[in-house]
Amino acid sequence: MEKSVFQILNEYDITEHLKKKDKIVYLPWSKAWMIVKSLFPSAKFTINKAADGCIYHTDGKTAWVEVSITINDQTETESLAVMDFRNKSIPIDTITSADAEKSIKRCLVKCAALHGLGLSLWTGEELSSAARKKKEDDLDDVKQEILSVVAGKLEAGVSKDTIYKAIESVAGVKNPNAIKDIATAQKVVEQIKKLEVKHNA
Repeated sequence: MEKSVFQILNEYDITEHLKKKDKIVYLPWSKAWMIVKSLFPSAKFTINKAADGCIYHTDGKTAWVEVSITINDQTETESLAVMDFRNKSIPIDTITSADAEKSIKRCLVKCAALHGLGLSLWTGEELSSAARKKKEDDLDDVKQEILSVVAGKLEAGVSKDTIYKAIESVAGVKNPNAIKDIATAQKVVEQIKKLEVKHNA
């Protein structure tokens, strides 16, 4: 069954793209849009302007921006107050174009979350349960590949000790099941593939 836009974006591992400012963990707008466009090249975002063409809306006291993102004919719309660095609404008479522009970019990330990307950040978690599950499944797949490559090398005559040393040199552990991340597991696979039987002269 084909996955929905929400499922694909909600499962995306955003951890390597996250930034931290003070105590707030966030996904930069440039990374969010890069991810969306790499997965869905036809995706578009629109700044929903006020009736007079202004890039922000106002109630006469403060202001807010509104952004829409369309992916595969699915459109989500989100709004965000124009705020200062303390996340406080800026009075309308002191708002600058830079303030509005920053809020638009922040709103873009918030809107992408409605499509599934980084939605977990709004609940205080770096990864959604779906993304965590996919990450775990992907790691398990690579671990299975390690075991398969190890079996092939053992059959070819490479000693267990040589294989264990190769795994430990990359991962710091001898047991493939103790490897915690995909990148390390993939390096272990490549390292084991390089092993050859040593023949005595």
